[in-house]
Amino acid sequence: MPPYALQAVAMDLPGHLLRANGGVFSRAEVLALGENDRSLASAVRSGELVRLRQGAYVRAVDVGTQDERGRHLLLARAVLARQRGRVALAGPSAALLHGFSVWGHDLAKVHVVRLDRGAGRREAGVVHHLAAPGDVGLELCEGLLTVSARDAAWQTALASTLEAAVVALDSALHLRPELVGPLHELAERQQRHPHSRRARLALGLADGRAESPGESLTRMACYRHGIPRPELQHEVFGPDGRLIGRSDFSWEEFAHLGEFDGRIKYERLLKPGQSASAVVVGEKGREDDMRATGKGMSRFVWSEVQPGAAAPRMARLALELEQSHRLWVHVSRSPDRPGFVSARSRAN
Repeated sequence: MPPYALQAVAMDLPGHLLRANGGVFSRAEVLALGENDRSLASAVRSGELVRLRQGAYVRAVDVGTQDERGRHLLLARAVLARQRGRVALAGPSAALLHGFSVWGHDLAKVHVVRLDRGAGRREAGVVHHLAAPGDVGLELCEGLLTVSARDAAWQTALASTLEAAVVALDSALHLRPELVGPLHELAERQQRHPHSRRARLALGLADGRAESPGESLTRMACYRHGIPRPELQHEVFGPDGRLIGRSDFSWEEFAHLGEFDGRIKYERLLKPGQSASAVVVGEKGREDDMRATGKGMSRFVWSEVQPGAAAPRMARLALELEQSHRLWVHVSRSPDRPGFVSARSRAN
């Protein structure tokens, strides 16, 4: 916890001001309370307040309790409060508001869509988009006007690399599986969009069973490097029919399983009062039990599956799949047999 989180706020800010916009308030609102620019600057220097952008502030204690999503949404509130005309959150900003995972985007920038006829433009820290009336669905979420969940996921895919698009779409379909039909319909309608080819490819690769960006990137690394597409969230049963566990990835034709090791996963598994070490020990026992059913196991970490850096790990995975096939499937190794793993890479 940062030291400022334990300090009392010297400014006497009324509760209604702190609640009005999720804790974000403007310079004008503070001056209306009888404060001045000198006291504002002093509060920022002392660590009592944080300046989000020009003319927008929040208590430091309110920033200190936020994760990456929360900090971005504080910034988004500050941006929306200063916009002229009717605007809504869009793209990655809207995706975060809807709870979707966003990876590979600069979260220091807030994306908005103009709902009037004002020109789309780029200003410091804000990306403006222009939409014709009726082009996007609108919702009110956490007190903020935003494009619909469908439009947020699709706009993010359009503005992303292939990997980043799959991360966002995986997350959207995981949280909102009912979006699969509407997303495909929207993709069909927007075939002429400059970036729709990549976004439509990402939609075809997306799988709502993925539970984290790390799992999405691991699957995309497999795609890029010619590894067969794994089955996701595969249930493993013992000889007695008892469910032993669920593996992130499974290559049944190779008798091989895969797990992504990430902080998000262990936080999700952590039970009240349980230590992180206990979770790790439990996971190791679960892995041993799954191996004992006659399957190989690969583990992946964040640094190994990043775009541009995944080739060494994918080359090892190809060898691990072949080894499991020899050990557990009892089929002789041959480049001509179905399912053989090659070392080729996909460029796009």
